[in-house]
Amino acid sequence: MQAKIITSILLSSLCLVPPVVAETTSYIASKATSAPILDMAYNGTKMIAVGDRGHLLAFIDDQWQQLSTPSQALLTAVTFKGKNGWAVGHDATILTTTDGGYTWQLKQQFPDLDKPLLDVIALSVNNIIAVGAYGLTYRSSDGGNSWTSLYFNELLHPDDQLYLDELKAEDEALYLDERSAMLPHFNRIVPLRSGKLVMVGEMGLIALSDDGGASWQNQEPFYDGSLFDLLETKSGAWVAIGLRGNIFRSTDQGQSWQSVRTKVSSTINSATQLRDGTIVMVANNGYLLTSTDDGQTYQTKIEAKGEDLVAVAQQKDGRVIVAGSAGVRWLGL
Repeated sequence: MQAKIITSILLSSLCLVPPVVAETTSYIASKATSAPILDMAYNGTKMIAVGDRGHLLAFIDDQWQQLSTPSQALLTAVTFKGKNGWAVGHDATILTTTDGGYTWQLKQQFPDLDKPLLDVIALSVNNIIAVGAYGLTYRSSDGGNSWTSLYFNELLHPDDQLYLDELKAEDEALYLDERSAMLPHFNRIVPLRSGKLVMVGEMGLIALSDDGGASWQNQEPFYDGSLFDLLETKSGAWVAIGLRGNIFRSTDQGQSWQSVRTKVSSTINSATQLRDGTIVMVANNGYLLTSTDDGQTYQTKIEAKGEDLVAVAQQKDGRVIVAGSAGVRWLGL
């Protein structure tokens, strides 16, 4: 299951995304609420959840209802700015909505690329960034109507950059092919209260941007496994989560990190902080982790035995929702 997984950009690395040439309709399934769901987002009035085969669920009239989308690709992430929304997924799929998620338009899909987008954020109604496997990145400055592909050479290992420079002089086609698989997976991109962005991913990637994602700076590595999410707590602490139950906490904006011990050895996929300050994390094998001391210690329990939990969110009414391999469920805290 896909878990829910940069000083300057060379102008030569930018390329405009061609228009979509075909679309399909998502499967309308009687048991869509128990099919895999990978992400959720609140549009101001209701929660929207996305997942398997283009499934999209909306919490309407106190029940989950499946809405149609113009794609059958696995959808991995969704976000909103008011009624404007964006969902991304496998085959570099990008969907947009302007009515809060009731209807969607397919803006991009590349089955031959065979790479998933794993996260999407909206810096404004017009400025959208989508990231994914092997450094796959697209940006829109017109609300999602058109997208530009970006490549961040500065996140390459220096040895890889040297190899690519030599290869480019010898074989341009091979250079482009090799380059396409050299960056790590970009698993999550998070806006900070300072206005900066932080991105986490494969091989311990953690990078910061102070110009809205136009350029990135690699931070000193502190872990060699994959990181799947990063939470900035209300106190300003950063909490990063990843493989094998790993949790790391920083109180100095990522300059130093401390490992946090828990009883969980399963991959932790997502974290959120509730309005009352409680931190909630979800993990594979049905684990739920909660902290009431700003992420310093955690209580653990099995919330959904045999399931992989990959997303957690809080509704406006305070109820907490978790989602994963067996769909969506309410969490009793």
